Amino acid sequence: MKFKNNSIILFLIVFFGACATQENYLIKNINFDGYKSLNIDSSSLIIDQKYNINITHPFIDHLVKQNLILLLSSWAEARLQPLEVNNPGALKVIINTASIKALPIRQNAKIEDLFISNAAVNIEMNLDITIELLNENGNQISYVDVKIFKSKELADNISLLEKDYIIQEMSKTLIKDFDSLAINKLKEIFYKSILPN
Repeated sequence: MKFKNNSIILFLIVFFGACATQENYLIKNINFDGYKSLNIDSSSLIIDQKYNINITHPFIDHLVKQNLILLLSSWAEARLQPLEVNNPGALKVIINTASIKALPIRQNAKIEDLFISNAAVNIEMNLDITIELLNENGNQISYVDVKIFKSKELADNISLLEKDYIIQEMSKTLIKDFDSLAINKLKEIFYKSILPN
């Protein structure tokens, strides 16, 4: 009887411990609902995706919950509002690079180890974005280049769920830093074309 009670207590501790652990690593989608748009004198918004998702080692763009290309497209649609007043040209967001890499820390480790075992890896995220304001003939009036890089080493003793969570949180921080830098640069360079809300 005492053994049975101890078994039940042990089971409950493990069960609730597992629930608490999973709750700590709840992966939430990144969205831009609370972001205020920036009105820019232009007729339309064009998103030009020059970077293609890479599925070869060491890239993991295709394995993450929300890849950086989709996040940047959503960001552009939420933050950049074309509002034609004097300029019938377009506002163009060019995604030059939006990569996520997982580099094994040990030389003999394989990239597959990231998602099938507890291999230690270094996650690298790299953004290179150009935002152009074009006139009606497609000629550049002004432009802004924004580059952001983040890197984080993940230990070999964490779960796959925790790795996924950390990668998503890194993406969230990267996009937040990108947003701050991009908006400040746009206000500085595009000041003649920014309209009041």
